[in-house]
Amino acid sequence: LIKVPAVPVHTWLPDAHVEAPTPISMILAGILLKMGGYGIIRICYPICPQGAYELAWFVCVLGIVSMIYGALAAMAQQDFKRLVAYSSVSHMGYVVLGIGAWSLMPGLYDSQYWKMGMNGAMFQMIAHGISSAGMFFVVGVLYDRVHHRDLNQFGGLFGRMPVYTALSIVLFFAALGLPGLCGFVGEILVIFAAFSYSRVLAIVGASVMVLTAGYILWTIRRVYLGPEYRGPHADALCPLTPREFLIAGVLSVAAVAFGVHPQAIFRYMTPSVNRTVDELTEWMKSQDKVPDIGYQAPAGSAPTVANPGPRGGDSLSH
Repeated sequence: LIKVPAVPVHTWLPDAHVEAPTPISMILAGILLKMGGYGIIRICYPICPQGAYELAWFVCVLGIVSMIYGALAAMAQQDFKRLVAYSSVSHMGYVVLGIGAWSLMPGLYDSQYWKMGMNGAMFQMIAHGISSAGMFFVVGVLYDRVHHRDLNQFGGLFGRMPVYTALSIVLFFAALGLPGLCGFVGEILVIFAAFSYSRVLAIVGASVMVLTAGYILWTIRRVYLGPEYRGPHADALCPLTPREFLIAGVLSVAAVAFGVHPQAIFRYMTPSVNRTVDELTEWMKSQDKVPDIGYQAPAGSAPTVANPGPRGGDSLSH
């Protein structure tokens, strides 16, 4: 949960991103955070299924709290990079919610919705690795030019850097969860799975998308739109170099490709995830099998008295 990161053990992440150079922030957001979700799915749940079952509500609540807190904290930031860092806390909350939505009910064992949540959580980790790494990259491009990240001093970049603005908007919309981009697929699967587990949690989780749209669209307006740039080093706002265009272009193409054709990822991911869910389903079934340790009398025979009590025959073995 620290690695994911989930509230309240998330406090290391914003400072780490702000202090790190752009390549390290991209690696941290795109790859390293996913080790937390992978560890929960591959290690924690298979080793400790009883705890996972009994604390499923706790894991789901942590995911919901991370989603809400991360979105509200991102909306309150003035530092561009810190805003993207808190958006990571919010988006990884979907991962925790999808993993924790243990929708297996004793006696039914319909694992389809939980498989949906698990696969949605895995897809969300991949989609977040694309969109978040891309957002950190576009922040780094600006910082290399103007040497500040104050959102209140940006504006009007669309007129100065149109190609950069277009690629940035694709990546920000992918993080927003716009249908047709990679961020939508994982989030909607997690919400469907959470609806089977708890309708209240699903409604609250779906409402977080409104907060996400709020800070993403507000950021786009403050940074890329508006009449003019208001910060220092305005003369340094030059178009993208070929290397920068290649990096942002590859991430943008991946965001569109996986949003339009998510099966390209599910084809390889689903069998492994479904097997983990099936193993946990079999574990639940095994918990309902109470062994019969009593003596089974032959059919048609009368009950026999064993160790009569004070009243002459209270204790019977069948």
